[in-house]
Amino acid sequence: MSYNSSAQIYVTNNTGGNAIIAFSHEYSDDGPQIWNQPNTVIAPGQSAGPLAVGFNTGVFYTGRDYWFCGIQVLDGPNAGYYATEGSLEAPSKQCMLESEDNGATLYFSVTTETFVMTENSGSCSTGMNAGNATALIAQQAKKEERAKEQKVA
Repeated sequence: MSYNSSAQIYVTNNTGGNAIIAFSHEYSDDGPQIWNQPNTVIAPGQSAGPLAVGFNTGVFYTGRDYWFCGIQVLDGPNAGYYATEGSLEAPSKQCMLESEDNGATLYFSVTTETFVMTENSGSCSTGMNAGNATALIAQQAKKEERAKEQKVA
């Protein structure tokens, strides 16, 4: 896809424990842009990413931006799996990127309760649901394993 705008997205781990973080963005129905490193543990206060995202801005563009975040908290008081609604392949939380976000490096944040999308153009947030991320992170890890096996074969 061709876009007239882009941004670099990081997600900061504010869960209180070490975590594996997966997140995605989709502009309109163009297909998701995914950051998923299932073997990368993000320490508390550190950030996953960057995910380069493309989007369009301007009066003649009517597309929307959708987001997903799933986490596996490995230790600490809130160990477990958490995710927003949707999935890596089908992000569903709408939060629009605008011209002020073009060329920016944006730091979103996640806790076990909330995913916050802090943009130059404004902020959005959505709740995290316990248990949702288990299958989603495992599914993406399996896809990556299959891709590696195909490269070796």
